[in-house]
Amino acid sequence: MEASSKGDLKRLFVSQVRLDILKLFLLKSEVRYHVREITRQVGAEINAVRRELDNLMTLGMLERTPQKNRLVYALKKEYPHLIEILGLLVKDEGLGKALGGRGVGDVKFAFISVPFLLGRVATPNDIDILMVGSVQMRRVGEIVKAEEKRRGQEINYAVLSEREFNELKKRRDPLILSALLQPKVILTPNSHEYLSL
Repeated sequence: MEASSKGDLKRLFVSQVRLDILKLFLLKSEVRYHVREITRQVGAEINAVRRELDNLMTLGMLERTPQKNRLVYALKKEYPHLIEILGLLVKDEGLGKALGGRGVGDVKFAFISVPFLLGRVATPNDIDILMVGSVQMRRVGEIVKAEEKRRGQEINYAVLSEREFNELKKRRDPLILSALLQPKVILTPNSHEYLSL
């Protein structure tokens, strides 16, 4: 797996403050923030934060609602380009970058579920992360445990050899079919043949 080159997102989004705000909202999509909390979290001046919040509101990425005596901001999950931007961020910064890093093995196909990235707590019938290939289970387990601790919730993940994956797909295993049909961020380049049902 290849990780995206460092700084790609900064060049794409131009403003470091905007990028830091996006990271804050996309990597913790279930949280609502007020301006001062955002300012503390991203380490920027309040005027720069307000300007970028206004820009993100204009783009339709955030929503603002009154709460007690302040305004709070939240990610607008209906934003039409959310999955694409979330995918870029996760591959560059978050869990996807860790799973695509050194020491995880020869990964042929891997994805992270978008509903999971947006805060869903999985049922036993959901797969949050799927990895196919000669994968180093110990390393992946360490990465998943660290993310579980950060999120405060259990993560359902599956690691399969190519043979196991192909057999489950051929048998039309409901868990694998459901995982493949859900919205997902694909972490492996040139692996779309694994998506065919």
